[in-house]
Amino acid sequence: MSEWRDRKQGASFRGVPFWLDTDSVNVGRRTQVHEYPQRDQPYVEDLGRRTRQYKFSGFVVGDDCLTQRDKLLTALDTPGAGELVHPWFGRLTVTAGDCEVSHVRNEQGMVRFSMVFIDGMLAFPVQSANTRRLLAEQSPGLLESAKGRFDDAMGKVDLARQRISAVRSAVSSAYAFGIGLLKPFSSVVADLDAFVYSILNAPGALSSSLLGGIMGGERTFSGYGADGSFSGSSAKASAVSTLQASAPVTDNEDVATIQAAVIGLVQDAALLDLLQDMAQVPIAVNAGVSDPADLDVQLAQQGATVEAGSSVETTIPVADDVLDARDAISDALWSVAGDSQPEHFGVLSGVRLALDRHLTEVARSGVGLRTYAPIETVSSLVLAHALYGDALRSGEIVTRNRVRHPGFVPATELQVAKA
Repeated sequence: MSEWRDRKQGASFRGVPFWLDTDSVNVGRRTQVHEYPQRDQPYVEDLGRRTRQYKFSGFVVGDDCLTQRDKLLTALDTPGAGELVHPWFGRLTVTAGDCEVSHVRNEQGMVRFSMVFIDGMLAFPVQSANTRRLLAEQSPGLLESAKGRFDDAMGKVDLARQRISAVRSAVSSAYAFGIGLLKPFSSVVADLDAFVYSILNAPGALSSSLLGGIMGGERTFSGYGADGSFSGSSAKASAVSTLQASAPVTDNEDVATIQAAVIGLVQDAALLDLLQDMAQVPIAVNAGVSDPADLDVQLAQQGATVEAGSSVETTIPVADDVLDARDAISDALWSVAGDSQPEHFGVLSGVRLALDRHLTEVARSGVGLRTYAPIETVSSLVLAHALYGDALRSGEIVTRNRVRHPGFVPATELQVAKA
């Protein structure tokens, strides 16, 4: 069979079919010819590809030709771009230009159209909120509110009359949480005894040092993968939610007040730490008509930075991971807010809203997961090349599915990215 028969498609616009007599399209380049005195050859300046206009002479025919005409007129009059099925060029996104409809006396049952469709719609930039920056702007308010909440609670207790051993037992779980999950904690207090000493003798200095150390720490975006910025975020958020419930019970009212204040301070510090981490996560820049910008350019557009020589993963985020982290941190914020005074509740609610907006946008720019089961045991390199055309993504499959050996991916159900 001939190629033109194989490739021919029925013409239509916005799903409304029509018959075709002739078609043409202007091609080539836009140029500006510069001619100079005493020069035989001009300078031809290339101004880009010509705007393609697909011109059709077509018709609709049949007993219901007027109904067909009205449908096609509606499609031509509809504002914005639509899909044109060209018999030889295939499916195109175009905008209807100058079109004409005509009726001929001796062609009853037929309505003729002269149509022009313009290719290449240039999209205008759309204003959108910088959710990363809006999230980062929540940090100073959270710091001040957390410090104020702790100082107010500690101000209600006569610290000089408290037994060190009782306070030590009451705040031990908060200390263990801070040492395990908050990097600045060990630099603020050397051990549990020093922690208790700071609580009883200089609570204001303790809160300022801890919150200031978290706020002032240098952070950079470390990628979307297993070792990136989302690593451990869900676990830390879950620990924040359970910290109050895991604290030892005390009968002393003053010690209970100190315990609640210290746990609240550590929780707020952890939430501030998570907020700072999530504020460094950029929205992935999706590839458009042209090639995507380099990663450092993409991150600069989102306000993030990349250290020289760093091995930041260039893959786009997995939406499931982002949404899991978003929900875990959101739940932690909600659990802490529920035990807070109205002023602090309002601050945490604002943080929660900004976090949900930002991480939702990050997830929207990523890809989802799907289940895939190879028919036989294969190497992760082979599997990555078969799924994505990129063998370098083998580590992604191995890490997510905890494959013991990258050379032998088992023939079981795996979680892989959709693209």
